[in-house]
Amino acid sequence: MKTFQKNLGVLLVSFLCMMPSAFGVDLSGTVSVNQVSNTATDAKTNAMNRARRQILYDVLSQYSQREYLNDVLQKSSNDELMDLIISTSVSNEQISSNAYSANVTMNLDNEAVKKWLNNHGVQNWVPSAYSDEKFSVFVVVQNGIADWSELKRIARNDNIEIETQHIAGNQILAKMPLNYRSKFTANIRGAGWKYTDNNGILQIWK
Repeated sequence: MKTFQKNLGVLLVSFLCMMPSAFGVDLSGTVSVNQVSNTATDAKTNAMNRARRQILYDVLSQYSQREYLNDVLQKSSNDELMDLIISTSVSNEQISSNAYSANVTMNLDNEAVKKWLNNHGVQNWVPSAYSDEKFSVFVVVQNGIADWSELKRIARNDNIEIETQHIAGNQILAKMPLNYRSKFTANIRGAGWKYTDNNGILQIWK
């Protein structure tokens, strides 16, 4: 990892940009909840509170420093976190006298989330609601063209092109749409890639 960081410092040129665009950046997440309490009402309330915190962490951990995000989430009240959500929908809802279960989907308010993170001193790169901002990707390809082709295929499956900026040996610096960061990270993790974040730059290797 030390070599990783050193090479990144040599290769990296700041090229993040922000321009107005007609393409909205959708920050949303879905979780399954199953909660038991004294009453059905309490169970549902507790389930929604848990879902909200989990979704906020799952989504925002792709755009901020995880350890600080987790700390702020633990210290924030339920009412404060409710202000970060634009809308909530549920499916497969089941309610009994003292239990509640459902699949919960929540859409986050980009600007409110960004302001909340900034106010709590959490470094973040949450995109604006309308933006074509890019994020940097630093890749180490151990298997050469095979690894690079796999990454390009993963992105192309979602109609996204990886924009190559610089190649040095088995190290590649590229950029991608910021609104695709969360999904791309999940996709490469599912394909067996490892990743970490360095001040907003996604570093990936196998």
